[in-house]
Amino acid sequence: MVVSRRSLLTGALSSACLPRACLPEAVGSSRRTVAGFTFNTCGCGIFDLPRESDPYLCRVPLPLVDAQPHDADGVRMAEVGGRLYDHPVAQASYGLGNLESYRTTLRMAYLDRARRQADRLLSKATRAGSAWYFPYPFSFDPHGLVTERRFGPWYSAMAQGQALSLFVRLAETTEELQYRTAAGAVFATFLRPQGQATPWTVWVDHAGYLWLEEYPGLRPDRTFNGLIFSLWGLWDYWRLTKDARAQSLWDGAITTVLAYASSIRNAGWASSYCMSHPWSIVTKYHLIHIVQLATLYRMSHHPALARYAEALVGDYPPPALKGTVSLPAGRLTGFCFSSKGRVLRHRTLRLSRRASVSTDNRVRIKNRGIWYRVTNGPLEGLYVPESPPTVVLQGSCVSMDWDPVRSGRLAAGREAVGRVFTASGAVVQTRRVSPSEATPVGVSRTACWNGVRHAYVADGPLTGYWIPTSSIRFS
Repeated sequence: MVVSRRSLLTGALSSACLPRACLPEAVGSSRRTVAGFTFNTCGCGIFDLPRESDPYLCRVPLPLVDAQPHDADGVRMAEVGGRLYDHPVAQASYGLGNLESYRTTLRMAYLDRARRQADRLLSKATRAGSAWYFPYPFSFDPHGLVTERRFGPWYSAMAQGQALSLFVRLAETTEELQYRTAAGAVFATFLRPQGQATPWTVWVDHAGYLWLEEYPGLRPDRTFNGLIFSLWGLWDYWRLTKDARAQSLWDGAITTVLAYASSIRNAGWASSYCMSHPWSIVTKYHLIHIVQLATLYRMSHHPALARYAEALVGDYPPPALKGTVSLPAGRLTGFCFSSKGRVLRHRTLRLSRRASVSTDNRVRIKNRGIWYRVTNGPLEGLYVPESPPTVVLQGSCVSMDWDPVRSGRLAAGREAVGRVFTASGAVVQTRRVSPSEATPVGVSRTACWNGVRHAYVADGPLTGYWIPTSSIRFS
């Protein structure tokens, strides 16, 4: 098949191209115009964060020896077809990791390596007026589809956003003017939408929603994680400058996240990678979506972002964990599944009394619920189904902290049961309330206790207790 460069890199996405399930929800009560283009907004807030909540916080410093592809200057590279290429996202991301490692350790080797990534980006930048773009010099087929090919050089809002974060943070750390100047030039790329400028990485769709596009082209991919990583760059630039345009673009892009979050969700399974290819599901990106939405909640205080993050946790929870699973007396079967959920083999045994086994994985098997992988005993290597309250992980897992505290209500006339747990999940205290009217509560944390999702009440009649999230109607 011969694919023309022009056909792939020009044009706009029309509503006729969209699968019905990927149409946006109606979000945004106003329209905002920035640099001559207009998009939907919802008046979303923007807030600074303490260091412990920073989206790029590095608790464990990077290795001083880089095992990934890099050149003789220590600049992160990508290997394509046996050849090393500059990769702007890889370089920006690695620069951010090194800069955060420097902030943690104060070792100059990390700051030097962060500078090298930033300086390489600047040396390769494409100047378009006052805007600086960072090219991918190689061609790439999103989703492995030749019909979606982006020919090098091509550009990406995700690269722009992460580079923007790197330059902002280097400007803050070094107080050097060159990095602040670079941040301003990268921010200028967000003011050049499709139809007004070439190259472009920003566009407004048929419904008026602003996209920061990871894969610009005739059929923009509308990649969800790329949109949010780009958003973090706008957040960083707003922190540095308090530029009202950055805040407006933030509001518009957050409004896009809210409008399309239900479209990427696949209830009971992992979320889709993008809007244009809803069949494209990679569980790694589902887990990234959870973290990103929770982080956007902390940045914006918009309650719907926390609700979407929790919904994705319920659909496909983060699987990696270590713990002990309780098993009831009686007949029990362990299974081995294929990647598509087909049973490959099984083993049945009968327990004369309650027992426990170790697990290293709690995962949703498609169309089969939540399962634990057993790592010891006669069922080692097989999966057993979670079945509260009998077959459950002892204690808590998949904990999420919420700052600011999430708001919710207890329903009038409905009993809510609060519990205090030990680390192993034993209940040591219980309290019951049946409010006569809807009663506000504040929630500072959510977690699964003994296989059931609970919320820790920080404010309200059950303060200090865990109650099932099903007892709360969240704002």
